[in-house]
Amino acid sequence: MSTSDSNPPPPPEGPRHRGAIGREELASFRPTIRWRFWAPVLAVLVGFPIVWSVKRRREAEARRAALLAEHATLTASLAGDFRARRAQLLGAISRDVGPWSGPQRDASFRFETLASEPVLYGRVRVREVNDEAGALRAVLHRYPDQFTSCLGVQFVWARELLDKGSFLMPDFVDAVRGSDDADRLRALREDLLFRLRRDTETLTAGLRPRYFVLVVDEAAVSVDGPSRVFVHDLSGDARVLVSARGDGRDVVIVPFQIQGIAAPPPRTGTLPRMGVTQHDCSIANTLRQAFGEAPAVIENTPPTAPLDAGAPSDAARADAAHPADAR
Repeated sequence: MSTSDSNPPPPPEGPRHRGAIGREELASFRPTIRWRFWAPVLAVLVGFPIVWSVKRRREAEARRAALLAEHATLTASLAGDFRARRAQLLGAISRDVGPWSGPQRDASFRFETLASEPVLYGRVRVREVNDEAGALRAVLHRYPDQFTSCLGVQFVWARELLDKGSFLMPDFVDAVRGSDDADRLRALREDLLFRLRRDTETLTAGLRPRYFVLVVDEAAVSVDGPSRVFVHDLSGDARVLVSARGDGRDVVIVPFQIQGIAAPPPRTGTLPRMGVTQHDCSIANTLRQAFGEAPAVIENTPPTAPLDAGAPSDAARADAAHPADAR
């Protein structure tokens, strides 16, 4: 046997990298990308949000400019007067809550003048007013109040004027300028038109009065302390025409019984706390007295006519009508 026949044949040549697929073989497994189809699709997917965003931004800019112009046109007849009146009221409130400087009165100003036309009326409490923002919050608050009913004057609430006229302030314009959303701007426009339809009459009525009557309670609750009253002339610099201060304790409400109706059980213990009506009617009388007017008084018993000396008394007439039985 020859040597060549005794050697086994060499093993076949394997892959250069054990367990890996060569690039040439891998290429046959790669998917073929159809760029002619996918390129336009990708362009649309990427470009559409950009185009939509630009469109929405331009729409918002157009709406914003239109709304600012519309606001300026529709509110031109009210905005200037309202802002000036608002500054007058808040300035007067901030001054009136300061230290009490004593009563005063313009001798030419009479109560009949005050009562001849509606006045602007507000009420605040001293401890709640520290600045202009506090004055606004205080006058917008709804306190228990019977002062105008006791004084007998027609009035328009200052809180209604200040609350309903908020859209006439620069804050509304700033909200429009700061919005980049078309839907938000549409909502602001609808709110503007709604307020103009609903509140124009109220605002006009609130801007008409010449006199501003303000009650300032010195205690946390009106009935627990003195109250001040100020009458301001709004035709100029809101100067004080009349001011007065009272503790609200010179009016007494006396209960009475109507004949034929059972009386309530008698009260025990201390008297009840002073009511708002009693306090406010007392303050109203204090203002009347500052004008030199007599306080408003309601007699709790009718005046009695003097008895005729020759006429029989009620008891005698009753005895004659029902003589006692003789026994």
